Amino acid sequence: MKYLKAFLSVLSILYLIYGILQFYNGVISWWIRENAITIQLGIRVGNTYIPNIFPEPFSGICLIVIGFVFMKSLYLYCRGDYRYKGFLFIGWMLSLMMLALNIIVLLADVLDAYYPAILGGEISGWTLESDPWGIAPHSILGLIALPLYYEVRDMIKELIPG
Repeated sequence: MKYLKAFLSVLSILYLIYGILQFYNGVISWWIRENAITIQLGIRVGNTYIPNIFPEPFSGICLIVIGFVFMKSLYLYCRGDYRYKGFLFIGWMLSLMMLALNIIVLLADVLDAYYPAILGGEISGWTLESDPWGIAPHSILGLIALPLYYEVRDMIKELIPG
């Protein structure tokens, strides 16, 4: 249980940072100027970053909300309030939903790129590196949040009887 404070602190801060950066990149790219310089926070690999903070303000808002939910869980946990598990469960579920969304978008992009080959057409030049959703903060942070299952499994068992 002692590790939970540190884990939630790091996770909530990462969600907030990447959410703010993604929101900022989206606002700058969408509404202010088209060829804006976006901020990346990650490791440069080839022509992309891991994680790739692509310009999507609404996705950034979702990441910020998840960060605040994890922060509220941490706050309640530090105060000894048992309700922290509810916020932890909701934050965990939201992070898994964003991870699932990222996987679904990637699968759709792969199908879009390789489907013409089935009909004898040309394959478009899709690569994981060229796809903005390729290695996005949603996938990295969702994978980091997976171990929280061990903290919320009792709630899951209560919600799914049998």
